[in-house]
Amino acid sequence: MGDNTVASPNVQKSNCRFQASKAKDGNPTIKLELFHPTISSLAGVTIEFELMGGTTAREAKALADAVNDRIIAIVLTQP
Repeated sequence: MGDNTVASPNVQKSNCRFQASKAKDGNPTIKLELFHPTISSLAGVTIEFELMGGTTAREAKALADAVNDRIIAIVLTQP
């Protein structure tokens, strides 16, 4: 199966990775990091995923590593 996505002004794409980090409250989170500033609507925005209570820093890192093995880009589609 190929990628049938047709590039248009409504679709913006950037390669990314997920990084285990700590929120301001000290709890582990997963942060989305874009490699290139190609999605203008996300300029200056930080995207973090809050994890379930009790998740350890080691588990957060393992989760980020697992996601990085499968996800290569974020695709933003605007109407």
